[in-house]
Amino acid sequence: MNLEEFIKESLVQISNGITGANEELKDTGALINPLHIQVNSDSSQAFARTGQSRKAHENSRVVEKVEFDIAVSAEKGEGASAGLKLTVASIGVEAGGNTGKSSRSESRIQFSIPVVFPGVDSNT
Repeated sequence: MNLEEFIKESLVQISNGITGANEELKDTGALINPLHIQVNSDSSQAFARTGQSRKAHENSRVVEKVEFDIAVSAEKGEGASAGLKLTVASIGVEAGGNTGKSSRSESRIQFSIPVVFPGVDSNT
């Protein structure tokens, strides 16, 4: 897989993961990659707060950054399992009935996604 394909496929899968996570968590109050946030300094414990103005601080929610550092495996196969596939690399033994030739390369990708986790009212 060339660099262009790797970047494109990585970003598509990350974006689809964000969309899927938001859909699955829609009833919990969690927000994955929320809009309209105020970014704090890098040294702050919280990455940002929701809301567009500091006056709304009491109604805002803390935004955390979830950091990812993963190994990905790009495999191009020929024969019965032909095609180009980008997957998270895993440690272990792979077994199966794939036939034909394949070439595999592993790379690392690092990214972070802002997240508002579900909250619980501490006054209850």
